[in-house]
Amino acid sequence: MPQFIVYFAQYHEDFRLAELEALSKLENVAIEYDASTYSLESPFLIVNINSAEEATKLVRRGILVRNIIEYWGHGSTYEELFARVKENPEKWADFKTCSFKFNVEAFGRTLTQKEKVAIINTFKFLAFEGPIRMKNPDAEFIVREEYPVTNNASQAETPAMIWFGRLVGQGSRELIDKFDVKKRRYLGNTTMDAELSLVMANQALARPGTLVYDPFVGTGSFLLTCSHFGACSMGSDIDGRQIRGTAGFRLGVDGISANFEQYGVGDRVLDTAVFDICRNPWRSGPMFDAIVTDPPYGVRAGAKRLGRKDGTNPDISFKIVEGVENYKREDYYPPTIPYEMSDLVSDLLEFAAEKLVVGGRLVYWLPTVADEYDPKDIPEHPALKLVANSEQPFRSWSRRLITMEKIAPLESSHKLSTPEHNPAHKNFPVVGGGAAGFYTAARLLAKTTDVNIDIFEKLPAPHGLVRYGVAPDHPEVKNCMSKFDEVANNARVRYFGNVAIDGHDKPSGLSVNMLRSVYDGVVLSYGASEDRRLNIPGEDGHENNVGVISARRFVAWYNGLPEAQDLEPDLTSHDRVVIIGHGNVALDCARILLTPPHVLEKTDITSNATDKLKQSKIRHVEMVGRRGPLQVSFTTKELREMTKIENVQIVSDVELVNSECESSEGRDYLSQMRPLKRMMDLLRKHAVSPTDPRATQASKTFTLKFLMSPQEVVYDGDMQKLRFQANGLEGSPADARAVAKDATVDIPCAMALRSIGYASTPLDGVPFDAKRRLVPNIAGRVIDNENNVVEGLYVSGWIKRGPVGVIATTMQDAYRTADAIVMDLANNAIGHSASQAKVNQMLAQANIDQNRVSNEGWKRLEQFEFAAGEARGKPREKVTSVQKMLDIIRDK
Repeated sequence: MPQFIVYFAQYHEDFRLAELEALSKLENVAIEYDASTYSLESPFLIVNINSAEEATKLVRRGILVRNIIEYWGHGSTYEELFARVKENPEKWADFKTCSFKFNVEAFGRTLTQKEKVAIINTFKFLAFEGPIRMKNPDAEFIVREEYPVTNNASQAETPAMIWFGRLVGQGSRELIDKFDVKKRRYLGNTTMDAELSLVMANQALARPGTLVYDPFVGTGSFLLTCSHFGACSMGSDIDGRQIRGTAGFRLGVDGISANFEQYGVGDRVLDTAVFDICRNPWRSGPMFDAIVTDPPYGVRAGAKRLGRKDGTNPDISFKIVEGVENYKREDYYPPTIPYEMSDLVSDLLEFAAEKLVVGGRLVYWLPTVADEYDPKDIPEHPALKLVANSEQPFRSWSRRLITMEKIAPLESSHKLSTPEHNPAHKNFPVVGGGAAGFYTAARLLAKTTDVNIDIFEKLPAPHGLVRYGVAPDHPEVKNCMSKFDEVANNARVRYFGNVAIDGHDKPSGLSVNMLRSVYDGVVLSYGASEDRRLNIPGEDGHENNVGVISARRFVAWYNGLPEAQDLEPDLTSHDRVVIIGHGNVALDCARILLTPPHVLEKTDITSNATDKLKQSKIRHVEMVGRRGPLQVSFTTKELREMTKIENVQIVSDVELVNSECESSEGRDYLSQMRPLKRMMDLLRKHAVSPTDPRATQASKTFTLKFLMSPQEVVYDGDMQKLRFQANGLEGSPADARAVAKDATVDIPCAMALRSIGYASTPLDGVPFDAKRRLVPNIAGRVIDNENNVVEGLYVSGWIKRGPVGVIATTMQDAYRTADAIVMDLANNAIGHSASQAKVNQMLAQANIDQNRVSNEGWKRLEQFEFAAGEARGKPREKVTSVQKMLDIIRDK
């Protein structure tokens, strides 16, 4: 296939390939290119296309494409370029006598007119005989010098690459100016900028004969751009003020319809309406070719949905005002409640799965925290596939343009609506009162009206790792507890705290088999309560030395988990602690050990832990991993927090970090892994080598060590040392393997923490994959050893997928499990014989009420903790004894 050079604009670099692929589909032009040659730092990409005519067609409505050039050659020097051009002299023949002009520019440098003329003269060997015509020539030849991107103000003197060819097509970047928001008659406070609105129209494949819908229409930017490209469009919003033009910056111009008239698309914008997308009037079944939207989120203005806050009077809407029912008055504005972004996106995907035609696209913005982003956090739906995920970075946060495509009809068996003809209530227990359990329950409550939920938690206090695992200096992560409170307060939910599901059938306890005998289905979400071991000699300690203890247990200790309060961490026998592992939990432990106790005591860390940390002699924490810097699994946010700890110097093998990042493989890998690149930039900015005076003279240090595997713990009297095997790396950065070398390294320390992963445990009556340490499942449905679905048994959270991901990952995972349950209910695959009476009878026979802590009891305990914390100037003071918890709950 002939080759062409796509010359991109150097804006929104992460969006360019996604738009190019969309243009290929829009114009039905097949393209081939080597994705490994694409760089965010370069505007050039070689693509294979069948003909120049198809190349012209491909880019004609491109927004991030400047132009496309028939490839004649490229080279790192003009001599190399000329040699390649001369390999194909047959290309010259067609332009021997036609009019022509040369267009010479540089990327990364400014060329003078004299330099441009000199460059043009070097192409005399082409021997063109036609006239030079600067306006409308028969052929325009493009020379583009590409200079390397430098980190300083000086420009490189020689180009890294020179590109040459014949111009065959232009993009449509002039539309950016045409649709500039400043030129519009009506402008609101949430208007999307023109360039990205146009890109989204391309991503949505908007074209004549298609119907596009924006459910959060705001000021209608997407209706404008999609209709410009020929699509018919519609929009709605819960707040009609911007639609009508009664809110915004330019009032009195008839709202967004003024813009439709201004740009001549009024005949293609079918209508706009005011309603809550959660209670929409659309007929059932597919009807839209694309859904394009920018859901409101907290950075601008939080989303709303219809509803009343607890305690408000629902009769207000029906109150007679001046002889008219309130809700019928023109000035009536229905009450709204906050619409959490997680629920909004989940509902949006479900709406798209039902309302899009097969092949239709959902294009929407998703806000993410830059330092915490994980690709696994992108919401999924079984009827939609991810087509593109493009990041627009800001400072501490980013927004991502997510493009999904409907891949199959949404059959009735896959719809997530509640069965219409099944009035009997269904009953489900959720085993585990952590984030996965509460999110599963929340989704079930949202998607059904006839499901009762009993949440069983072995401790009196709910919320699992949100309470006992999230770092005390990360209070924002714990905001989800308010969501969990909403779930627990729901009339269809009962909380059974202090009730263990231990897997053994006995009169005084509960087992999974007992639950399955009376409930319509069982959800297991009990997480991972153990951790992986190193399995090295000396790991369990010797005499007065503690050896290697679990980071999971150390975290549980300072967070107040009752079963971890007998831990006696050694913080005084030496000034050094070694942490084995390069994950976020390891960094949490390092931060707690090095942060001044007076800072920590303002958080919800236990007072027992801060008292112990005040006596600590630990001044140096070394975090060791078996592979290199490009294989670490912690996040930029966690590393940045280490840079802000008072009087702590970050130390690392700077030479190794630089060599890994600057190698050709490293640069290519980092260009594709932007979060990792940001993290490496941060590490390189703050870290010094171990021999640097800033390291040797620092009062406290945090050291990141690489390429070391633990071999044994060596004891010498009261001293313990960790012995490590030195490693090398084999393979590419994406799949690098640690390979042992002959050398060993000893590191003396007070104690060592292993942070190499959590592990789940089995329950009787439940299939368990001992190797992967999870319950085998398909989309949350438990399967047996022969891959058959176990009817009515489900899993969510870490017991489902393994101990990976953050709270948002757990939420999406739990939602998918709940969706599977709703589908099975709709199919009558479960829920045939259970009743609330049978459930209550079984619980009574098991004497559950004797030990049970209800939601009211938990709230009594929480109020006690709040009051105790307030007295100490902290959010709460956790009660760390189960017996004391029960005494408080029972007013003893």
